[in-house]
Amino acid sequence: MYGKILIWLRNKAGRGISNINRDYTIFGFFLLLSFIFWYLNSLGKEIETEIRYPVRYVNLPKERTLAEELPSRLNLYLKGPGYAVLKLKLTGSRAPVILDISALNYRRVPGSRDLSYYLKTSGIIPKLKNDLRSECQILYIKPDTLFFRFDRIVSKKVPVVSAVEVITDRQYFIKGGIAIEPETIKISGPSGILDTITEVRTKYRKFTRVNETLKKSISLDLPDYYSASVKKVSVTIPVEQFTEAELTVPVKILNQPDSIDLKIFPDVVTVKGLVAVNDFKKLAEIPFEVILDMDKVNLRSSERIPLEIRNVPPFLTSLRITPGDVDFLIEKNKK
Repeated sequence: MYGKILIWLRNKAGRGISNINRDYTIFGFFLLLSFIFWYLNSLGKEIETEIRYPVRYVNLPKERTLAEELPSRLNLYLKGPGYAVLKLKLTGSRAPVILDISALNYRRVPGSRDLSYYLKTSGIIPKLKNDLRSECQILYIKPDTLFFRFDRIVSKKVPVVSAVEVITDRQYFIKGGIAIEPETIKISGPSGILDTITEVRTKYRKFTRVNETLKKSISLDLPDYYSASVKKVSVTIPVEQFTEAELTVPVKILNQPDSIDLKIFPDVVTVKGLVAVNDFKKLAEIPFEVILDMDKVNLRSSERIPLEIRNVPPFLTSLRITPGDVDFLIEKNKK
C-alpha cells in the first residue's frame, strides 16, 4: 500500500514539472514575439547614433608614401530612421568608403618643415553622404581632423641574409656556406625608414635531419611599408658527408736569429680536421705548414711557444693541432 502511494505522488510531480516547462516555453515565445514587434517599430523611428565606418585611401601623390598610418575607420554621428542606420552598419562590414587623396582639399600644417598636411573631416561629409546613399544625415565625424605626413619614396640595393636553421644528420655538415640567389635585391620605400635598413632577411625556416644538398624557394621577410624587386629567393644549402682527417706535419721555424739555435719538443705535430668525403683525396696535394714564428714570441717570458697553421684549404674545417704549443731549448751558436 505504501509503495502505490509513493508511485502516485511521483506521477503527479512529473506532470507538474511538465506543465511548468510548457508554460515557460509559451512565455518565452510571446516574449520574443513582442521584442520583434518592438524592434521593427523602433526601426521606423528617427534616432541619433554613432557608427564606425571603414575607409580606404587611394591615389597618393607620385613618389610619395604615407609616413604614418591613417585611421582605418571613421566615427560617423548619424541622424535618421533606424532601418537606415541598420543598413549602414551591415554594409559597412563589407564595403569601405573610398577617399581619393588626390581629390581632397588638404592643407599644409603651418610651420612644418616636413611634408605634413591636414584635412578637416567636415569637408568630406557631402562626399560620404553621396557615396553611402543613405537616408541618414551625417551630423559630424570624429576625428574632426586627419593628418597626412608624406615621405619621399627612394630605392636602394641591399644584401639578402638567410634566416634558415639547418640541423644535419650525424657525420653530415654544411660544406662552405648557404648560397642565396639573388644575393642582393632592390627595395623601395619611405626615405626615413629605408635609410636605416642595411639588409633583408628571408622568412625563418627550419630543416632537420638533412643528409643531402637542399635547394628551396623561400619568401623574404618584407614589412608592409616597403616593396622589393622580388618576393622570394632561391636558397641552396650544400650538405655532404664528412669524415675526420689526420695528418702528421713537421714544425717549421721562421725568423730564427743567426745567433741562436732553437730546438723544440716535439718538432712534429698532428693536425686533425673535418673534410668532405669527396675532398679527402685532395689533402695529399695541399702543402700544409705548421709554423713557429719567432718574431711573434718573447722567448724570455714564454714557457711554451704557440704554433700556427698555414695553407689551410677551404674544404677543411674544425682544425686542431696536437699539441698546440711546444717546449723549447735555446742554444747559442758558436762563431
